[in-house]
Amino acid sequence: MTSENKKEQLIQWITQLDDSSTLQELINLKKKQVTNHKKRSFGCGEGIFTYIAPDFNEPLSSIV
Repeated sequence: MTSENKKEQLIQWITQLDDSSTLQELINLKKKQVTNHKKRSFGCGEGIFTYIAPDFNEPLSSIV
């Protein structure tokens, strides 16, 4: 099942809901998802890259 099919099924399921409390829970879940991002701080990627090629800063035209 593709993601497009899943989205269509979810939209159909939501449109068939009659219970306002369930709809409100879905709305609250979406708001929580949007506001639940962690703020990045300087140096948070330290240690992710273990190797960088010696010619990393060289212009790409010199590779050809």
